[in-house]
Amino acid sequence: MKKILLSLIALIGLSAGASAMSLKEAFSALSNLQNITVKTPDYNLPVVADVVKDGQIAAGYNMNQQQVYETATAAYTVLNQVPLAYMINGGNNNQVAAFIYASPKGDGMNDVLIVVMSGYKGSVVSMFGTIDDAAKEAIQNAQFEMQGINLNMNATMADGSEFNITLSKAR
Repeated sequence: MKKILLSLIALIGLSAGASAMSLKEAFSALSNLQNITVKTPDYNLPVVADVVKDGQIAAGYNMNQQQVYETATAAYTVLNQVPLAYMINGGNNNQVAAFIYASPKGDGMNDVLIVVMSGYKGSVVSMFGTIDDAAKEAIQNAQFEMQGINLNMNATMADGSEFNITLSKAR
């Protein structure tokens, strides 16, 4: 009986591990969701050059309620396949959400996946790139605040630069 139980636990562990996605695979899947297009980083997203290296962005903006629901639901389906151990900061209150994941690449660098969603703004935005260990630690230790349609996270990097995620009525 003990062997059967241990075998069953091992099988469950293997099947869960087999369905896990890397951050790059998750970004690729998020990029292919309905209502999402791949964007070129621009002046509105300076963090790509400052903190996140080789950043790629996939986003949907100004979606109506039905589009936000469909796209965000599909995004959650993708994110549920990313190992939870990769999540370094974030939260969700069913009005706004931000999730930041990082996984080690080696040589002090990490793949990073950032997903920000706002029902109020009708947006679902994903960014994939690379951050160093110091940036990962700063983001991981950053205070994360969320209330209603407002969300704020400010991380101060070792060199004094900042990495911010802010969602509010004004933004």
